[in-house]
Amino acid sequence: MQELFSRFPLPAGQADEPVYNCSDGRMLLFCRDKSESDYHAYVERLITDGFALRMQTETGGSRYAALQKEITLGVSYAPCDRTLRVTADKLNALPPAERPDDVYESGKTVFYCFENDQTLIDCGMCLLLQCPDHSFFVVDSGHYFQFNDNDRLHKFMRERTPAGQKIVINGWLITHSHTDHVAKLMDFLRYNCDDVVIEGFYWNLIDDDYDLPCWDREERAFNTILRQMLNRLTDIPKYKLQAGQRFYIRNLCFDVLCTHEDVYPQKIEDFNDSSVVVSVEVDGCRILIPGDASAKESAVLEARYGEALKSDIVQIAHHGHHGLSENAYRLIDADLCVFPITEIKFWEEHPRIAANRTAIALANEYYISSNGTVCVPLPYRKGTVTQLPDETCEDFAKIFRLWGYDYTDDYKRELYEKFLKLSNDGDRPSLPVDHEGFI
Repeated sequence: MQELFSRFPLPAGQADEPVYNCSDGRMLLFCRDKSESDYHAYVERLITDGFALRMQTETGGSRYAALQKEITLGVSYAPCDRTLRVTADKLNALPPAERPDDVYESGKTVFYCFENDQTLIDCGMCLLLQCPDHSFFVVDSGHYFQFNDNDRLHKFMRERTPAGQKIVINGWLITHSHTDHVAKLMDFLRYNCDDVVIEGFYWNLIDDDYDLPCWDREERAFNTILRQMLNRLTDIPKYKLQAGQRFYIRNLCFDVLCTHEDVYPQKIEDFNDSSVVVSVEVDGCRILIPGDASAKESAVLEARYGEALKSDIVQIAHHGHHGLSENAYRLIDADLCVFPITEIKFWEEHPRIAANRTAIALANEYYISSNGTVCVPLPYRKGTVTQLPDETCEDFAKIFRLWGYDYTDDYKRELYEKFLKLSNDGDRPSLPVDHEGFI
């Protein structure tokens, strides 16, 4: 660590917290009570020292610069709390900061909220953006109990790729390493890549040894194994993201808004607060993807960006469980909400999660992924969203036997009746037992 920090001039004054291990060879210095002029002066000092400025952005008043000279430095300033963060990175890979020269036809991009198979578990998330050249940007994947979802995801992309061409995944974003977000990516890499080109992975996983009280053995193992698996793919670029970075893929423009590095110096107590949060802009339409971001990341987003969070589409955080706050959704003020969740779990959460109700009240419409993959032509316009036929049975009986629920028997009966009533045109596969069998 000392060797790394000896290779560049440090900010004036002392760091206010211990150096934070961001993992993957990146370390972070944290300084309080700094001004915007301090930020600019420090960036200029690094340039004078021979560092090349590779990227400089401003979002909602917060500023970021990436500089390189043998190592990569990230310098960010947040005026909301007057903090300066400096990361030193042994890795030199920065995401593509230049807009491509290629011209892409407007109105030819589609956003998908994929229907994970929720027969045995009521979580999982996979989002896709298909660009005008037929390539895909993928976010997360699904749970290992969604046994065939790697094959279903491959089939979905194969059907939307011209015959005779390989499936091109122009980027795969991993929001965090919870099993319901990464397990099917790992299976996809094992079994589904014969006719697939993957151009890059985008991530910022927390350190395998992070002292997280609620991090169980399985979650820690998946974090470690995923990192090892991706690092073995030496021919595919890996980009460790951080807040402030703006990068371009095809006709997509990404802004990284938050990672676990932005929670520091607070302690992450909920693993969901290690999510990478991004905003995507295409054809003037903004999509906010918070992954499973929870209370601490929500507070960072609200304080740091405020009304700059305004978006057209939002993926509801943490499947509609406890995630972003009501205030965050007011700032996002999205016209379309997508819930990566089962209908029954949606109705369980609806009366008790005020943030979900706030997001829905502000929106023109909302969709639940378990009822069929949600298809959104971009830019979003009300009335243009469609849902593909429901491919998997939302089997309340099996999920209940595996996981249980914490609401009353009467409410379970009510939810089951509502589930039947709201089934897609009445042709959802019939369930094996009546509702008395679920209680």
